[in-house]
Amino acid sequence: MMREPLLIAAAAGLMFCNAAGADSTFGAKPLRGLQYGDVLFHYYQDQDFDALTELMMARSLDQPQANDVDGELLLAGLLLSFGQTRDAITGFEHALQTEVRRDKRNQAWLSLARALHQTRANSEALAALQHIDAPLESDSKSDLEADRQMLTAELLIDLGRFDEAASTLRRWKGARDWMPYAQYNLGVALLRAGRKDEGEKQLDAVDRFDLRAEEQRALRDRANTALGYSHLQAKEWDAARNALRRVRLAGPSSNQALLGLGWAESGLENDRDALVPWMELASRDAADLAVQEALLAVPYAMARADAPTAAAEQYQVAVNRFQQQAQKLDALSAAVKQNSFVDRLLDASDAQGDLKADASKPVAPLAQLPEAPEYQALSKLIASDEFQSGLHNARRLRFLKQHLAGWLPRVAALKAAAPNADWPAQSARLAKLSEACDRMLQRQRSALQDQALAEMQRTRKRLADYETEARFAQARVLDRSTTAPAAGKRP
Repeated sequence: MMREPLLIAAAAGLMFCNAAGADSTFGAKPLRGLQYGDVLFHYYQDQDFDALTELMMARSLDQPQANDVDGELLLAGLLLSFGQTRDAITGFEHALQTEVRRDKRNQAWLSLARALHQTRANSEALAALQHIDAPLESDSKSDLEADRQMLTAELLIDLGRFDEAASTLRRWKGARDWMPYAQYNLGVALLRAGRKDEGEKQLDAVDRFDLRAEEQRALRDRANTALGYSHLQAKEWDAARNALRRVRLAGPSSNQALLGLGWAESGLENDRDALVPWMELASRDAADLAVQEALLAVPYAMARADAPTAAAEQYQVAVNRFQQQAQKLDALSAAVKQNSFVDRLLDASDAQGDLKADASKPVAPLAQLPEAPEYQALSKLIASDEFQSGLHNARRLRFLKQHLAGWLPRVAALKAAAPNADWPAQSARLAKLSEACDRMLQRQRSALQDQALAEMQRTRKRLADYETEARFAQARVLDRSTTAPAAGKRP
């Protein structure tokens, strides 16, 4: 089966051949006068597919700039943007074996590593960084050496090499604005490496920075939440409570923090105090896992606080909420099965300001989901690396389908202008590519829909399990209330 990146390369080659076919009739002079600037024009307009086609044409015509080191690096970068990682790396390695200034060569390896990290080719990205053989020179706009070290640490964390990541971050020196992120990453790496005390110290230090921007405050919330849960795992209830209390009530980490705060109070046997964060959390959207757990935690705390009647009532509330959420999921499944489910996500990613109209750039996590319940219910899945990677592929295929459709009338015009060229063969190839693109796009849509439906099924099962747990707990509480007050054990 043809892989999608190969389909893109084949389409680029076909369009190059079509242009060359027209040239065979009118003479080589117009195409041989093609300037490398046309390639750069398309590239800087973020029209990567057109840039790739023009560059392949220029290289075949021995255009000097297209075949020098810059041309090879540009070709490798364009191949990388279309997911042809191996060919791109080969191109970079070949280009950088030539006589290139060390500083330029090292900056090129850093650029390659960044691009590979965006495509989640983390092992290849780390290998690219290892080619850098001297500290990178910084300028007034960026600290390249600090960037390299931070990227190295992030890659090591993603690859599970936590001790190495921690060692890299300990040596890191960069701009002050970056320090909270370095501190957070170091804390996470140390915790995952089993170095609890060191990791907690680094996470605690994040809270001491003067963080004012929303993104920075969200980072502080994440650090305090991670710190709180580290203390919870060690049953250090008071320390966990202190860390989790620092998380903002309306921030993106608030649900997890409220859940953990309740368990910290419960660990301290402050069951009535545990009800405060848990009841706040239970009032929120039941699509969130933390809210679902809070719906069980609230009656658990009431039972421990010798309020069995109230606990039984809250268990019934939990059962009702779980059933309502399950019914919502069942109703949303029909919407997820429609092609429009994926298409609206593609439209939303096209509309983001940092992504251009040619749709060949990597897809960043969506800044804002479409306003429909099925997207909100699956927001965490949609933001995941696996789903984003599939969405990236679907977006490139849709772009290619549109590009191929645009070439159909152009082929007809070229046929009229150059009747001696083999246009029937070119048209047949174009039609075959278009059909293959349609099939692959539908398969990619189906794969994304299957991921979403599988996630909904997992959530549906979890809700059913929680409902069963709530019903049994309710029965136990009612049974105990007829014989003795609730003891200090979970019902």
